[in-house]
Amino acid sequence: MSAISIRTFDPSDAQILQNLRLEALAGSPEAFLSSFEEEATLSLETVRDRIPSSGPNAIFGAYSGEQLVGMAGFAVYDRMKARHKGVMWGVYVKPEWRRQKVGQALVRQVIDHASRHVIVLEAAVSLVNEGARRTYHGLGFKPYGIERKAIRVGDNFYDEELLYLEFPKG
Repeated sequence: MSAISIRTFDPSDAQILQNLRLEALAGSPEAFLSSFEEEATLSLETVRDRIPSSGPNAIFGAYSGEQLVGMAGFAVYDRMKARHKGVMWGVYVKPEWRRQKVGQALVRQVIDHASRHVIVLEAAVSLVNEGARRTYHGLGFKPYGIERKAIRVGDNFYDEELLYLEFPKG
């Protein structure tokens, strides 16, 4: 395995981000609230407009050389009374790169970034995704509940574990 580098996406990365996101949605539909069918219809301009170019929100890409092998997003809540919280979303690692600490590196990057912008970082993970759950727990996330039937894919329902990580301030 070559060294993994992580960098923030910018709007010029829209095509590679869309390609990886569609791969994620097609290959792991139980892991995301978005669906392949919904996102496949988005124009490249829409994808470009969704990539943060300033402020605390960010999407990170994990690269092996020039090859994009994973991604993770971070967003601060918009509502005034919730701006002390952010959410990690859209974490995905290509199957051939799993179990090589790429996911851990991405989550660490989100945690580091979030710690400079919020007091609480939230995440949700499908209960069937044991690898991701181990990674999140190992990096300090604490469970605070289960959302039953959080995601529906066809006739199948998937529960999600709700997680948080609190950053000490002061």
